[in-house]
Amino acid sequence: MATTTTVGQYLSAAETNRRLRRTTHHYVSDMIDYFGPERVFEGVYGMERQLADIVAYFKAYSMSMERRLLLLVGPQGSGKTMTVDRLKRRLEEYSHAEPGLIMTVDGCPFHQHPFDLVPAAELERRGFYWHEEAVPCPICDHLLARYGWEGVPVRRVFISARDKVGIAKHTPTDLRREDITNFVGNINFALLKERGSTYDPDAYDFEGKIIWANRGILDWTEVFKSRRQLLSLLLELIQSKRIDLANFPSVHVDEVVIGHSNYPEYNVFLAEDIMEPLRGRIHKIDFPYNVDLEGEKRIYATLIERANRVRSEEKHVPDDALALAARYALKTREESEGQRGLSPRFSEDAFSHAYTLAGTCLDLEVLATAIERTFQHQSIKDLNVKELLKQFEETKIEFINSKIDMIVEEVVPTHFYDYGQNLYLNYLDAATKHVGGETLTDADKELVDEVEGIMVQKRQISRQGRLAFENVLLERRDELRRMSYKDNDHLRPVINEIVFNKIKNLLRLYEKSEELDAKSQELLDVLYRTAIAEQGYCPVCARSLYKIIGRSF
Repeated sequence: MATTTTVGQYLSAAETNRRLRRTTHHYVSDMIDYFGPERVFEGVYGMERQLADIVAYFKAYSMSMERRLLLLVGPQGSGKTMTVDRLKRRLEEYSHAEPGLIMTVDGCPFHQHPFDLVPAAELERRGFYWHEEAVPCPICDHLLARYGWEGVPVRRVFISARDKVGIAKHTPTDLRREDITNFVGNINFALLKERGSTYDPDAYDFEGKIIWANRGILDWTEVFKSRRQLLSLLLELIQSKRIDLANFPSVHVDEVVIGHSNYPEYNVFLAEDIMEPLRGRIHKIDFPYNVDLEGEKRIYATLIERANRVRSEEKHVPDDALALAARYALKTREESEGQRGLSPRFSEDAFSHAYTLAGTCLDLEVLATAIERTFQHQSIKDLNVKELLKQFEETKIEFINSKIDMIVEEVVPTHFYDYGQNLYLNYLDAATKHVGGETLTDADKELVDEVEGIMVQKRQISRQGRLAFENVLLERRDELRRMSYKDNDHLRPVINEIVFNKIKNLLRLYEKSEELDAKSQELLDVLYRTAIAEQGYCPVCARSLYKIIGRSF
């Protein structure tokens, strides 16, 4: 369609082009379809259910959602602002694409839809649905008088927060200065002297956030901090899609209003009986802190990637460091299901501090130090810092235990298999000798006692049942010797634990001194290579990992 045309030509083109008949909610819904939710909400992780609810809200454009306040309620730092910012940014981008064509009345400060100037009977005759309260603004009234509705010029515009087209944001600050004129403009008293009448639209400043946001999104942060007079304006805006201007008839506006709030202010609002009409016009989406582990890890990984890009560095961070921080954050939020706990902003600060402390790698030791130090710089009111530090210690212990389990169950059978198999065969031979009454060497006796002692501890056998167990081994001796120890359900965990005990002694020694004999160094090198090749560690953070594990024994 031509960049400049007329309302009449636009109406004719709309008969074959459904995009020209879209309301604002419909337009935003098409934008989400055009880019896909993943790109629209890029960088918002772990909030899949909330994002799906937002998409569903816009998909209902032809029904009641067009007359609802989309309200995001959650604690500070939960991602409400970022989510809306992503939506607004993509809306700007979409308006530059051909499917995102958006035409307005040329010269209209509201950027009104051309259909707002078309008589309702004409729209009905052509079978077009449009807002029944659609009326032209005062400027458009003059254009109608000059051109007639068919001849009024229209032009393409591009949604832009900077240019005040289709996007506006309001954040309550000084309530004494927050006034309705911030939203709907006011009489320009300097021009009033020239024009001589308050009924002359040329004597009015059409500069207000509702006016700028028409055909797009009005982003109203901390909405319930606003004066109640403004909430009445909000109700009229979403309920009737009209606003009143001084000395002028009501004007039709078609915009999406997205509000943000935290739970304390939202609950105060709910308790006010006078706000009952507005409560019935709210579509609320809870926006708690993220409680998804992978989503939280992606938030932190994105922080490091951005820092590396900005600083032209390539600092490494192992996945386990991301997991440790994420598990800790989720632990603090678990009891309240994301309503309370450490904000992602705390984690951002911790990772920022860790980044400055790190050399080439943001390893586990650096991260743990940064998290503990970050508490010194936080203004935390409703959370117990001592309890939070205790939870961090618990998270570290859980992490270390999980790494020990991984070494026992995965690393040992894979990378120390030959050693484990030899122990297994030696134990079978020693048990056979013991049952046969042969004298055992000190090494054989020590091995039998160690294996069966662990089995007693694990309650696989009783102390009195050790000899009976050895008799069973004797009966199946040939079969068991042909078997890999990994296939023996009784002895596999025991052999793995014995091998790990050797590793544990090494790590305990390594934590105190890095001077190891050749055999011990060879064993440690196997652990390093495993961490680097299979778990995403680098030499720096692999060393840190085994230092931490050694320190725990």
